[in-house]
Amino acid sequence: MNCRCLFFLLLAALGGCAPRPAGDLIYISLDGTWSFHRAGDSTWYPAVVPGTVHADLMRAGLINRYTWRFREDSLQWIEREDWEYRTTFEADAATLHQDEIWLDMQGLDTYADVWLNDSLVLRADNMFRSWEKEVKSLVRPGQNVLRVYFHSPVKEGLKRVAATPYIVPANNELKPWAERTSSFTRKAPYHYGWDWGPRIVTSGIWRPVRLVARTGPRLEDVLILPQQVNADTARYKVRVTVRAREAGEADLTLTADGNVQTHYTVQVTPGNNEFDLPMTLIKPRLWWPRGMGRQDMYPLRVMLHHQDHLADQWQQRLGVRTLAWVHEPDSLGHSFYLTVNGLPVFMKGANYIPPDHLNAPASRAAYERVIRDATDANMNMLRIWGGAIYENDLLYDLCDEAGLLVWQDFMFACAMYPGDSLFLENVRQEAISNVRRLRIHPSLAIWCGNNENLIAWRNWDWQGKVNLSDTAQAELWDAYHQTFYEILPEVVKQYDPGRFYWPSSPSSTRYELPKPGSGDAHDWRVWFSRADFHVYGTTADRFVSEYGVQSYPDWETIRAFADTGDYDNDSPVMRHRQRSRMPYFGETFDGNDMILEYVLKYYPAPRDFYHLVYLSQLMQADALKAAIEAHRRNMPMTMGSLYWQIDDVWPTMSWSTVDYYGRWKAAHYRVRDAFAPHVILPEATADSVFVRVLAETSAGGPQSLGCVWDLRLMTLDGDIINHTTIQQTIPTGQVYTLWAKPRADWPVLQDSARVLLYCQMRTGGQVVAENVLYFARPRALALMPFDVQPVVQPVADGFQLAVTSPVLLKGVHLTAGVEGFFSDNYFDLLPGVSRTIHFKPANGIIPAQVSFKARSLADPY
Repeated sequence: MNCRCLFFLLLAALGGCAPRPAGDLIYISLDGTWSFHRAGDSTWYPAVVPGTVHADLMRAGLINRYTWRFREDSLQWIEREDWEYRTTFEADAATLHQDEIWLDMQGLDTYADVWLNDSLVLRADNMFRSWEKEVKSLVRPGQNVLRVYFHSPVKEGLKRVAATPYIVPANNELKPWAERTSSFTRKAPYHYGWDWGPRIVTSGIWRPVRLVARTGPRLEDVLILPQQVNADTARYKVRVTVRAREAGEADLTLTADGNVQTHYTVQVTPGNNEFDLPMTLIKPRLWWPRGMGRQDMYPLRVMLHHQDHLADQWQQRLGVRTLAWVHEPDSLGHSFYLTVNGLPVFMKGANYIPPDHLNAPASRAAYERVIRDATDANMNMLRIWGGAIYENDLLYDLCDEAGLLVWQDFMFACAMYPGDSLFLENVRQEAISNVRRLRIHPSLAIWCGNNENLIAWRNWDWQGKVNLSDTAQAELWDAYHQTFYEILPEVVKQYDPGRFYWPSSPSSTRYELPKPGSGDAHDWRVWFSRADFHVYGTTADRFVSEYGVQSYPDWETIRAFADTGDYDNDSPVMRHRQRSRMPYFGETFDGNDMILEYVLKYYPAPRDFYHLVYLSQLMQADALKAAIEAHRRNMPMTMGSLYWQIDDVWPTMSWSTVDYYGRWKAAHYRVRDAFAPHVILPEATADSVFVRVLAETSAGGPQSLGCVWDLRLMTLDGDIINHTTIQQTIPTGQVYTLWAKPRADWPVLQDSARVLLYCQMRTGGQVVAENVLYFARPRALALMPFDVQPVVQPVADGFQLAVTSPVLLKGVHLTAGVEGFFSDNYFDLLPGVSRTIHFKPANGIIPAQVSFKARSLADPY
């Protein structure tokens, strides 16, 4: 080995910590304080990059936050204005000495002209793409001026609408059909309004900006290609594309976990040069989804040296694992499930939307909170839905670390799109940019072309609603076919080979509408079709990727967007805030009416708005619990349950289980229980009572589990009618029918309002699962009031509460009078069974006074 190669190997082994020679790679961040103004105005105001114009206007005191009452409506003028941003930067001699200086703009929202020192550098027209431009000839010594002019996305969209001889359907945009522009603009669809969010159409530099100065060749691409991956050996081919301006010699070094895997001296020619670097990991530490094992990852680094200088580098983390979707014909239709490292995995999770409408970018704390809410609720998957954004790198990093698999939609939802060559090429480049950026993440499980576009085109009568001619329909379908059956799968195949691509959610096969027994389903019979909760168990869906029910959020969240005079389900503010409209049930029928309708199906009539808010949360919790338990009972026929939705973009009533401010609704507690690793799944049919159980499996875990079950049929005031104890070893990883009994054997069930079945599971002497089966809806139960007084004990990080009651208390709601988190809430307290709850005050600050209260369904609210 020559001395030069030895030098690079030593440098790599030391992590590249040797002093950087003059002329090495230089990064200059241009993030931070900029200036902005409305185009044509003379006054400039401070701005923050990354950011949005709405955030900058609020920061400057020019507008107030859009979340209060009707204020959203008064801010619609912003979307029709042009906005301009500018900053200055210094270029030192070391930077100017480099062969190349690149301007790297990772996110421009959306129609933007970029000027450097009064020279037009680029024109952007896609929020989802990154934009690079070589600018060495424009950068000068001393001060440089970078300016970005944003054209109104709505006005630009209207130009395209006017040039199209027919309406391109976009279902959720909050404008008349003929004024809907979102289909023409590659921008977050939900910015134009959705059935859970406002219409706030943003502009701005929403992702980082930097200069990159380098001399010599650059790393154009690094692609990890698995060759053989198992517990003994993980072999990869690391395909490195080097782009050179001139012929010469370069050095490529690959390290994994700090250890040199490969070092090559290579010859490059002008243009792109491909090199395959081998990498082998012996006895690799495998990456597993949450609940199945550890989330180990290997730091990877590729360094490109040229003439003894670091010319470029690439750094990422590799999770060693195999991942495959099984979508094959069988006796029931087509399977649809995921295997990781060869093991089938039931997907437990939710649909995710950005944690703030102004996503530029969301804070680390906001991302960490969503991930924590998911993992605390025993989830192992999030679906990043196609009406929002390809998320920031940080979110995927957190999913990698938490073991949360990602269902990744491309950003197309509930709409059709143009098919002209410029638009389709824009889509291709958008897909390439994001597939290349995200493919390294071990959490990334699937690429999905769109959300509901196929079912909408076939079943929602768009053609009739907007009077599309046969020619228009043919053109729109051709654009659909090109986008979702040609462009996107081709990009995935080329840039992320081996990853599963699914054209549309929901669908039964790659080309067919959803149907029971095949593919994935969006089960909206509950809510949009007024069905009762028991229907969740009546179909044989293979993977349920959407379902849900709305509720009101926490009271403190309502107070953040509404005044006291607004506290009514039918108030103008509450009707304005509600975006789920169902005119097929009545001209003004909306989600507020549906919330009340479902509350009345299952609960006593609310006495006032305060009571309705509480009942709506109990109702939502019951719905999601019923759905998840039905899906898990149906395993392995059903292998996924992703409800809509885990979070909110603003404070509102919606399908979320955690509201905008991070406050758990009742449903999130019940989702946590229903997704637990060990669950009891009781069910009452017309003629029988079943108790099924499930203990999840894990990597290297036991294939069976010895447990003890207590089954107690009791009255609501604690009398035991029948007590059965079962001690048995059950197989893990599958649903096991533990017990079944004809209803006729228990005549007492005829008095269904006065009895319940309590089920408890113990292993190793510890209670690992509980559940209660009721034989009547909550509104029919013979509940008795009891004034429960929590016994409070201070502990190191908050308070411990003990509660007990001689009678069943259903839906016990604990409050503290201060912000904080209860370890459980909205729970059912069984007669004679003490329950201990932990309360942790917000920010870890223990207040001097806390006023704990407990209310239940039978109490005045």
